[in-house]
Amino acid sequence: MTALAVDLAWSEPQVRRWGLVPPEEAVRVEGYLGLTYYRKEEPVAFYAHPSVARYPLTALRHLAGLAEMRLLLGVPPDPGVWRVSPKPRHPVEEPDGVWFTPEGPVALEYDAGAYARARVQAKGKAFALRFVGQVWGAPVPERVAYLRRFLPGARVLLAPWA
Repeated sequence: MTALAVDLAWSEPQVRRWGLVPPEEAVRVEGYLGLTYYRKEEPVAFYAHPSVARYPLTALRHLAGLAEMRLLLGVPPDPGVWRVSPKPRHPVEEPDGVWFTPEGPVALEYDAGAYARARVQAKGKAFALRFVGQVWGAPVPERVAYLRRFLPGARVLLAPWA
């Protein structure tokens, strides 16, 4: 299994920054997208696993954000340890992914700036009931600060996908 099969999407800047090698089956997807939900759109390119290659760019941004979190945390691309959900949208109680640590499962959530305070708080409370911890990622420092205000006890990473 390739690292891309675990992460599902990488941005072109991630490939360069981390020295990632897209496998032969990777699909290059190009378009225009903002760094966050509210930022100006700019040209972007992703390497996507074929299973998600037709997803909207916003979903690929989300997956690339989760990949950045994995890389920052130093977690190997092992589906027995790190699993992301390919679904573009999740109910409040369902995280974007799960990190299986020796202490137990940790909820993974990436926020590109679209979540209102009430949704952030609801997700944080729901994850606290079902997981031993939670790690959130965001692409810009302002969003990291925002999440930290409403998620006491959660780990929040600056995880730029671009």
